[in-house]
Amino acid sequence: VAKFYWPEETRQSELDIILDEVYKIAQTDPDVRGHVPELVWFHKFQETSTSKIRVALGLKDAEQAEQGSRVLYVIVFRKLIPITMLSGEEFLAAWWQVVKCHRALWKGGVLHRDVSPSNLMVYRLRGQYIGVLNDYDLSSFKRDGPMGLERTGTVPFMAVNLLTPHAMAGKVEHVYAHDAESLIWVLTWVSLRYEGGNLLSKNRPLEEWLKADASLCQARKTQFWSGGIRDVRPSGSHKKSWDLVEKCFEGI
Repeated sequence: VAKFYWPEETRQSELDIILDEVYKIAQTDPDVRGHVPELVWFHKFQETSTSKIRVALGLKDAEQAEQGSRVLYVIVFRKLIPITMLSGEEFLAAWWQVVKCHRALWKGGVLHRDVSPSNLMVYRLRGQYIGVLNDYDLSSFKRDGPMGLERTGTVPFMAVNLLTPHAMAGKVEHVYAHDAESLIWVLTWVSLRYEGGNLLSKNRPLEEWLKADASLCQARKTQFWSGGIRDVRPSGSHKKSWDLVEKCFEGI
């Protein structure tokens, strides 16, 4: 799978720094090895730097163009399967592998910061599905300090405490518990909205979360775990997952 993206030249690159550290951790930690995306090929197209283009065109603001300048990267990863295509024990096993991978990376100093269903993937190996924590575009390092205060994530799956106005302004530090909560929201989401690996065609619970801004989503999620959880039922293929969801919410 090829990924084309235009990161800021001054921002740490997913490829050059984050993934390099992820792969180093994977060499020694079995909870990470095999549970991160496999890089096949990459290239940074230096000639596409937007600052160089502006200078070449003789634009008036060319001298200031380096600030916010972007450059094209092409990264090719091994093709993966969305975790939402799994059900039952296979889904739970893959989800738990991602939980352990995420924790090991956090302990190793890599902060993922964008846990969502689209970033949990799987592949088959010797007849079994293996969970993968994918997409490190918004990741950072613990050692970077201030970057931990940037607001990151996909709203419907962000921790409730990160959806406050204070947090959305980047004034709340992103800690391990926030991503751990996101993993629980992913488990909840898939259990309610997918049946046998397919998205329900109608009457999908939590649909309004997709259209809500941070403040409204925070209110709806708070209402959900304070009582709304009793008003919904999991799909037939995710009953075991739902048992775990209920236990998780008991501890929040």
